[in-house]
Amino acid sequence: MKTKVLLFKFLLIIFSNAIAQVNTEHNIVGSSIWIQSKILNQKREIQIYLPDNYNESEKKFPVLYILDGQRYFLHGVSLQKTFVEFKQSPEFIVVGISKLPSDRNRNYSVNSKNYLSFITNEVVQHIDTTYKTSKERILFGWAFAGGFVIETMVNQPNLFNSYIAASPFPLKGKINKVDSLINRGTALNKVLFVTSGSNEGSVKEGTLKLQELFEKNASKNLNWKFEELEGEEHRSTPFTTLYRGIKRYFEFYPELQFNSLEEFIKFGGLSFVYDYYNKRASRYGFSSNLTDWTMFSLIRNAMRANNLEYFEKLAHEFESTGYLKRLRVNRACSIAEFYLESQKAGKARELFLEIIEKNPQSERALKGIGNTYKAEKKDALAKKYFEKAKKLSEN
Repeated sequence: MKTKVLLFKFLLIIFSNAIAQVNTEHNIVGSSIWIQSKILNQKREIQIYLPDNYNESEKKFPVLYILDGQRYFLHGVSLQKTFVEFKQSPEFIVVGISKLPSDRNRNYSVNSKNYLSFITNEVVQHIDTTYKTSKERILFGWAFAGGFVIETMVNQPNLFNSYIAASPFPLKGKINKVDSLINRGTALNKVLFVTSGSNEGSVKEGTLKLQELFEKNASKNLNWKFEELEGEEHRSTPFTTLYRGIKRYFEFYPELQFNSLEEFIKFGGLSFVYDYYNKRASRYGFSSNLTDWTMFSLIRNAMRANNLEYFEKLAHEFESTGYLKRLRVNRACSIAEFYLESQKAGKARELFLEIIEKNPQSERALKGIGNTYKAEKKDALAKKYFEKAKKLSEN
């Protein structure tokens, strides 16, 4: 009994020490500043998130301005980190403009002129003079703030480069102003992205009228898009909209890829791809050459569709770039294997040998060349490479 008591005390000491080793730290996202607004005659909170390498970089960054920052600032930061990590956009600063509980929606309706003046002359001015900004700006808002986004585009179309409006409301008094703006005949060179849920009643009525107006008059004067978000409700549209709006604004930044060969053909094939990379180079300073990932993904789509004609067409198109030598070994092997499956043993052998020369310890490549020699009825050579692959596997 005494031994059991001692053992229990010993275990209790170990458990207590384990608990004592847990450290708690505050999870701080960005920073908050308070602007004493002369225009609104109030203090206003502004939340700011800077890119991870902001201090080390000499670059200047675009800025995403989020209305109702008290609600959506963290979502904007999460999207920024996701877009940057997966190379879907350049790094950008996130600014949340918070609303006071007492404001309700006055800032976006009866007080909208003052509020726009506050954003223009106090918020944007402070951000541009304090941080390394490229003067490239995106504005996002939902519901009444979405209607304010539309109004801002009408009243100050050059203040932001992109206007993202989720479930904008009300639009009844703004449609004529938008019509007047787009009928001036000058190219705005702005991106407008508007959404509404499929079951949003009066919100949907306004956005459909806006869509009709754009389809009739704005095709040449404004880079616009309206999306009806199937299955989304009023409270969920801002999250999907901000993601899609950022993606649309930075549409030429990612390396291009398609989900299928059919989609590639539908979009215009290689002419579309080369045009995309020319626009990408013009806007972001990248090379206009197709990236290795794009070339491989196009060929992979042909393989998945089991379309030998397109596979050979694309392989021939990209051969002079030397991309095959730069591919990861498994990607290169998949292409050689497709040659073999398509009764092109000579091409498969040629590629497998190149892969093995560069990657002599690749079991997949050794098995591949073994299968190729087997298909060519060169059993001695096939056995040689199968044994090499087996030895690697055993080791």
